[in-house]
Amino acid sequence: MLINLEAFLKEHDIYFELYHHDPIYTNEDAVIMKEEKGFTGTETKALFLKGKSGNYYSFVTFTTKHTDFKRLKQVVGEKVSIVKSAEMEELTGQKAGAVTPVGYEASIPVIVDAELFEQEKLVFAPASPDQTMVILAEDLKKVIALLGNKLLIYNDNLKEGELR
Repeated sequence: MLINLEAFLKEHDIYFELYHHDPIYTNEDAVIMKEEKGFTGTETKALFLKGKSGNYYSFVTFTTKHTDFKRLKQVVGEKVSIVKSAEMEELTGQKAGAVTPVGYEASIPVIVDAELFEQEKLVFAPASPDQTMVILAEDLKKVIALLGNKLLIYNDNLKEGELR
């Protein structure tokens, strides 16, 4: 269900940084590792979601931001919830706390917090708790398009009733 993101980015000549380190599963550990390794960028979190219909979604936002599930429902058109750890691990091989935002098969839409596109670099776990990847925020749309995933924009600054 997941591709080798490092190989994919190399193949498409997309800038990235990849750091290897001890496994990390918390935001606190991620901040410490970031300082140790000396990389820069906006820390992100990815949530692997499942809709009432059974469809899966990847949602990427800031690590510090609260997720508005009512807004997500407006964005995707159905109620969604976070996939249970056991189901996610069985489907994707990923453990909670080290979920990649991209690299899924094309049938899985990627929901991106609109404010992430305003950042310079994005920091995330590429599906492995002992690795951290950094990409340019401006390349995120390109990566999603090349993978064939549908891009959905999450914008929590919209007025009630507005979708996007």
